[in-house]
Amino acid sequence: MKWMDNARQRRQDAEELRDKALATVEASTLSHESRPFTQGKVIWGAVRSSMEGAYEALLIEASSLGYDAVLGVGFTSPAQPPGSGSGYSSVNFIAYGTGVTWTSDSSA
Repeated sequence: MKWMDNARQRRQDAEELRDKALATVEASTLSHESRPFTQGKVIWGAVRSSMEGAYEALLIEASSLGYDAVLGVGFTSPAQPPGSGSGYSSVNFIAYGTGVTWTSDSSA
């Protein structure tokens, strides 16, 4: 049952990545911060069925890209094309923002 062991390990790795991201990456809806930072790029989390899930996906993405924080956090809900799925309207969310790295240089 090696495939079960692999699935269990992948699930454990994903949980560890999530826990690390939630503990270390900061986020703000403000587009600036009072402490100096180096701006990265606009990043997007994965599509999720809740805003909380989308927020967590964004922090995980930021952590995996090496950012300390995400500024200007916002949410969008992609339109569902007519006839996709069961006919019921489903809402999905994507969180986005600008990944930044904190700097110690006060002139940044």
